[in-house]
Amino acid sequence: MAAVTYAGTTWNTTAGDKTVVATPAVGDAIIVIAGTSGLAGGTISVSDNQAVASTYTQIDVDRTGFSTTGVLTAWVRNSLITAAASTTWTATQTSSSGGGLGVIRISGISIVGLGSIRGSGGQSTGTAGTTPAPVLLGRVGTTFSGTQAALTTNVVVSVVCNGATAASMTVRSSPAYTEDFDNGYSTPGTGMCISHIASGETASTITWGSTSATAFASIAIEVDASVPKYSWVGDSAASNRTLNDFQQMAVGRAATR
Repeated sequence: MAAVTYAGTTWNTTAGDKTVVATPAVGDAIIVIAGTSGLAGGTISVSDNQAVASTYTQIDVDRTGFSTTGVLTAWVRNSLITAAASTTWTATQTSSSGGGLGVIRISGISIVGLGSIRGSGGQSTGTAGTTPAPVLLGRVGTTFSGTQAALTTNVVVSVVCNGATAASMTVRSSPAYTEDFDNGYSTPGTGMCISHIASGETASTITWGSTSATAFASIAIEVDASVPKYSWVGDSAASNRTLNDFQQMAVGRAATR
């Protein structure tokens, strides 16, 4: 079963790129949550300085409509961590007025990159005084469509960004999520709350436990914790069946000529 460890957050009103430093474990998958204020288009890219380099892919689309030009995004590392060494994660946020990133480590999964994201969804310009409730959509290639309930053995990460000086959100309680981070800054008012559950979620709508005092954006991400099985690898019986099927088709075609 997958396990989740929150590696850390940087979230402040300092302009420009932000970093988080932490030590992951070999085999960790990495999800990075990034948010900005004052930067149209939001976070440009995410990277780390592991000895064996890997790129990051944005999960789904930008979520917007909070703070001043607020943009919330999520990113997945395209390979597993190979060294248990101090690592610096960088969110490129040139010319922002503030923002940062949160780094989530997931152990016990074998599918990597965007292929590990079974579902994702979110909200932009959520109405002040309402409860965030991102809806999981199924992944089709690099896009997401069609409401899809989470599988109970999978990890789900859910995030809210709003225009408060601290997000002051209550995370989902049934099933019970763990709050990883809830804080903000005041110039301009921008808050972020990150939460996760390692297993037990079966809904498609991830309804939070409180309303947001201001307009908000939200994200929910389902990470596939299944172990893929490739029965065709080295399966001589399957090869023989395929050959037999081919021969039968050949006979059938000959018989109809």
